[in-house]
Amino acid sequence: MYVVALPNGKYKFCEQYVDNLTNKRREVSVTLDKDNRVTRSNAQKVLLSKISKKQHNPDKNITSITFGKLMDECERIFKKQMRNSSRDNMVAQHKVLINEIGKDALVNKITTVFLNKMMENLMFGAQDRSEDYCNRLKTRLNKMFEFAIEHGYLNNNPAEKLKIKYKPKHEGKIADFFLEQNELEQVMEFLKLKNYRYYLLCQWLYLNGLRFAEGAGMLKSDVILSDNRSYCIVDGNLDYHGNKISDQGKTRETKTKAGTREVDINSRAIEIYEEACTLSANSDFIFTTKNGTPLQPTAINSFLRNNKEKMGIPKDKRISTHIFRHTHISKLAELEVPLYVIQRRVGHSSSKITEKIYLHITEKMKEKTRNLLEFL
Repeated sequence: MYVVALPNGKYKFCEQYVDNLTNKRREVSVTLDKDNRVTRSNAQKVLLSKISKKQHNPDKNITSITFGKLMDECERIFKKQMRNSSRDNMVAQHKVLINEIGKDALVNKITTVFLNKMMENLMFGAQDRSEDYCNRLKTRLNKMFEFAIEHGYLNNNPAEKLKIKYKPKHEGKIADFFLEQNELEQVMEFLKLKNYRYYLLCQWLYLNGLRFAEGAGMLKSDVILSDNRSYCIVDGNLDYHGNKISDQGKTRETKTKAGTREVDINSRAIEIYEEACTLSANSDFIFTTKNGTPLQPTAINSFLRNNKEKMGIPKDKRISTHIFRHTHISKLAELEVPLYVIQRRVGHSSSKITEKIYLHITEKMKEKTRNLLEFL
């Protein structure tokens, strides 16, 4: 601190400091009537207070917390705002983030540079994560850090300027997303012989273009049969995530807003419904095990994967209950049903896979037509 005597007889007390935001020298001052030991002491206090207020200090007034503890606090709140399936996805993402960042890392020490390097390692390192997956992780981090700001653990969100690099997708052949007619027949024949209850549900998914949770969670009261029109009401899902089989019920919310719909059913679907109801006489669910509990996706998908070779499905073609929904889309495309009608029927406001299947089938039909021209 230094003192300057002013022409009016007063004294200006000055102090220089380095601005920690710009790294440039700045100066503050205060004017007092006298220059003595007491006024110098008072001036020093005033000047230090001024410097403190002017300094850019992002870590000021925040409470230190570890990443692990922040995650626990987030889960406690977020879990109450989510469906079970969303909660499971969140917990799985949190495990990946804990593994990469560390539960003992101090949240206010995590930087955008650190997060960029972490994402690059996830995408281009041994884990080979997709661009879409890392974008979902970024969304999760954003929510966590915004929570941290709201609760006084951070002043700024380090994930806000996080950049996810471009990475080409390896989607494989679009024909691998659905079953050809001969493959469909082989799968259904095998299911019919080996597990009739699985057969009935998979037929129901195929005939109506349903997601597994929509079909498996459907109640007998959801099917309306009449001479004028027969249809099933899709307004919820089987709530199998994180629940014991005996505790599983039907949620009253679909995966998306477009998912709530009425799906017209044909005569074969009515036969499937009536057969399934006979087998599940003591349950409100249409499709059940012998014990009267809902059918589980892990059990059916394991059965399909383990018997893929016996069903004559190529090794490089992934098969799960979802393939029946895609096969339904392909069949409607073959029947020249407009894309927007298909999307409405299967509960999609938009879907890249649905569009790709539709375009693939229509192109195949054009090629077939070109070949038939030779017979004119």
